[in-house]
Amino acid sequence: MKTYLLLGASALIASTASATFTNVSWERATNGNHSVYSIYANFTVSNDRIVNAFDFTNVAGSMSALHNDNCFGDVDTDGDGYIDLFGATGAWSQTWNSSAGIPSDSFVMIGAPGPVALDPGFTGPYDGASIANGSGWYDSTPASQNLAGSLLRVKLMQIARLSANETLFTANITVGYAAGGTTTAQFGNGSFTIPAPGALALLSLAGFSSRRRK
Repeated sequence: MKTYLLLGASALIASTASATFTNVSWERATNGNHSVYSIYANFTVSNDRIVNAFDFTNVAGSMSALHNDNCFGDVDTDGDGYIDLFGATGAWSQTWNSSAGIPSDSFVMIGAPGPVALDPGFTGPYDGASIANGSGWYDSTPASQNLAGSLLRVKLMQIARLSANETLFTANITVGYAAGGTTTAQFGNGSFTIPAPGALALLSLAGFSSRRRK
């Protein structure tokens, strides 16, 4: 499994002195011919608690997400134009097509990783789905999974893509949170960019070169 981490392009912090949301970042893992991106809200204090995520906006490029509403339905899992998963019944499942603990499906969530995963109604074809602009989600029973914790981050969503179909994609999102154990909601705006495959290759080469120089 390969994993990459890249900070979001920018984050506009809420205009309060106690604001501790810093940015949005992503982490990439691979599951066969699928690339799976975990999108995180990052904080500076472990008991910062996320409340919601909203105003999701596709800024540039295509999300090209894999989203299987009918996890036992007839789908083309490898993108070659031929159906290779058959079935007539089923319902959405966040664990669909899991391998080594990595599911190849897209969903939104609030948790770290937490038990709260949601199907927000991705639009488009199975292998080219996206989330509509203005979408948002929240956890109606926030608990420990909503805390930043020792990793100082909370997972907002997962975007699975066919590795062969990857292109640059940029999105904005607004994060609502309660800082430092308080109950007053604050808000921060974050942006993340998933690079094109060529950029990922350069990131890998840069890391390899850095290790060789040490």
